[in-house]
Amino acid sequence: MLAASLDAIRALLKAKFPNITRLYVNSVPAGFIRPSFFIDLVTASNDELCKAMYQSRHTWQIVYFAPVDADGNPDRFNQYGASDTLKAVLMDAMTLTSPEIKNEAGEVTRPAVIYHITEVEGGPRDAEVYITLRLDAEWTRPSETYDLMQDIQHLQRIGEIILN
Repeated sequence: MLAASLDAIRALLKAKFPNITRLYVNSVPAGFIRPSFFIDLVTASNDELCKAMYQSRHTWQIVYFAPVDADGNPDRFNQYGASDTLKAVLMDAMTLTSPEIKNEAGEVTRPAVIYHITEVEGGPRDAEVYITLRLDAEWTRPSETYDLMQDIQHLQRIGEIILN
């Protein structure tokens, strides 16, 4: 679930900011390249909705590192434009969909997951843009299946039942 929500954010950033090729997830290295993004998980939780369903909530922080000049001053037009674009896309979308994952044989190993965007906040600060994003998804537990009586064929002999 966490990987799917991260992939959904990565797909959105790739689609809306095709010129930005750097996306950091583990950490931001010394001497990192600007402009770039950093995505960090803030919180993750699961809530039981009922016997058959539960809800997962993931809060992510997206950091945009705007280009800076030789003196370390950020390009404010770029910073504000990226902030406005990112917030507008997230608020207008209402949902994010993770990509479907297939194995080498072409079988689906992780179906696409739809996440509801329930909160978007933040904006420019210093030489970066900090956007906090909360995603919610509902999951249905698989139910047990049983053989139905009408599906069982049987033959009756003197006092015994033979199941086929």
